[in-house]
This record gives sequence, C-alpha cells and structure tokens, in this order.
Amino acid sequence: MKEAEVVGIENLGKHFNVKTDKGDFEAKSIILSTGNKKITIDIPGVKEFEGRGISYCAICDAFFFRNKNVAIIGNGKFAISEARELSHIVQSVKILSNGLEAPDCDYEVNTKKIKSIEGNEKVEKIEFEDGSSMSIDGVFIALGEAGASDFAKTLGIFQDGQNIKVNENFETNLPGVFACGNVTGGLLQVSKAVYEGAKAGLSAVNYIRNMKGEN
Repeated sequence: MKEAEVVGIENLGKHFNVKTDKGDFEAKSIILSTGNKKITIDIPGVKEFEGRGISYCAICDAFFFRNKNVAIIGNGKFAISEARELSHIVQSVKILSNGLEAPDCDYEVNTKKIKSIEGNEKVEKIEFEDGSSMSIDGVFIALGEAGASDFAKTLGIFQDGQNIKVNENFETNLPGVFACGNVTGGLLQVSKAVYEGAKAGLSAVNYIRNMKGEN
C-alpha cells in the first residue's frame, strides 16, 4: 500500500509507468477507481473556448501549442506535472493559482484572481480582476488532483462524457486497464462500487496470468 498522489500514467507497451509525487511505479495492469472528479471552474470563456485554446490534457494537446505561450490553471501537484509535460514543447508556461496559495515549484506562478478568458476565434488573453491582463495562446485546466477522466484522455481510453466505458468484466478498450466504481457512471452507491471493484480485481488478475502464459 502506497500513499501517493498519482499525477500521470504512461503506456509503455507491455507495462505502464505510474507517475506519482513519491516516485514512479511499474505496473502490468491498472484499475482506475478514483471516484468522480467534481472540481470545476466557473470562469467566463472556459466553456466557450474548449477545443479552441482551452484544454484538459497536456500530453494529448501539447503538440498544438508548440513554441507558443500557455498557462495552466491550478495550484497542486497535478498542475505542476502538466507544466512539466508542456515545458519541453511550448515557448513558455505559467501556472495561474487563481487567488489560491502558490504551489512550490520552479515555474513562474501568478496568484491573481482570474476574471475571464478572452479571444475571437481562439484564446488570446486572460483578464484578471485587478484590471491587468496576460496575452496567452492556450490555457490548460489542471485543478485539484488528476482523476480517472484525466488519465483516460492521456491513455486514449474511450469515455461517455466523463464516464469510462467498460465491458462486463470492467475492461476498458486499452488492454491491461480496468475501471470500476463511480468512474463508470450509473448508480453512485457503495454497493455497486464494491461489486465492481471485486470483479475488476479478478479481471486484472486473470489478465496478468494470461500474460505469463503467453511468455
């Protein structure tokens, strides 16, 4: 049992690299059971510019912002991890804590409260409540801790809205990755989560046994 915050998952073919704030861990199979991520951000412009400068996945969308200036809204380890992913591709990256305490990191941090995100066809600038503004090409939302939906987007796992799609054995479309509990949608009750967790655990065990058989 490890008490660590997962900030990212990499698919390395026959195994996965689970990145946490306390080091990386190798896994042959993963069960996503993080519960529903209910943290949202009510800033004018976020919904309007989704897909046009607003993104929720650094690994997925970093390519679109190559050599451009981007900002990350968040103040936790997840935001720092996203900044790390972007820093090798973009021109510059800033973390906006939106009035919250600044995270301890090596990146430039702006703690001003955000008023709105503005632009025409795409994101062009961020307006702050003190009247100042920041020209920007893209904004990544990374609030709180990374959740199952964040990992799903990174790994290319199919979703229905924010819910992860699974079959009767709680397998996702990515071999080796299973999901259970609130992340699969439906009845959000402990009884459902316990059943799905047990079934997903058995499925993961069978998956690993089959891998050994193939070797």
